[in-house]
Amino acid sequence: MWVPFTMNGTHFFPTASTGVTMKSKALAPALLAAFLTGALGMSACAPGQDPQSPLASQSSSVADTNALLLLNESLRVKLGTAYSDSWIEDNKLHVAVTTEAAATLVTEAGAVPKIVTLDAGELEAALQAVSAWRATLPDGLGAAIHKLIPDGRTGTLTIFVAPDHLDAVAQAAAADKPAGSVPLVIKASTGLATPL
Repeated sequence: MWVPFTMNGTHFFPTASTGVTMKSKALAPALLAAFLTGALGMSACAPGQDPQSPLASQSSSVADTNALLLLNESLRVKLGTAYSDSWIEDNKLHVAVTTEAAATLVTEAGAVPKIVTLDAGELEAALQAVSAWRATLPDGLGAAIHKLIPDGRTGTLTIFVAPDHLDAVAQAAAADKPAGSVPLVIKASTGLATPL
């Protein structure tokens, strides 16, 4: 049951469809005053700039992560087709590459290389092929595939499937080999389908 109420001269009329409707010409000034009061009050709550504070270390961590992401983009461009994938682990950028020369470049840039067999283009082609295959599956089987994740570190493409269709999708993938030579990992999905 919705009960009308008044607060600071503003009349609120709750409704089932909109929650609360407000009727007052004084609404804008009241909202502005409430906002400014809250903002000014919160400014006194700001933590000090102590470099040992958790907030300072968190912003440092964000800065470090941003630097690693910029390094990754730079390496992706420099490595071209030798680039496969990257990830941040133990506050270090790890880069999967397909050649020794690329691994040397990664090391010189301050990142950790891992030599793999498939580059990013091959993984993307496999992802696109599996996505197209998904559209051809019968009886809603394609809808049971919730997401596809390429993994350059392992050279695989993971297919996340609704648990009740796991076996059927695995059998169809084994028969059709939609990713070609790229190995598929088929796992039960714990979430909802996402558009592919």
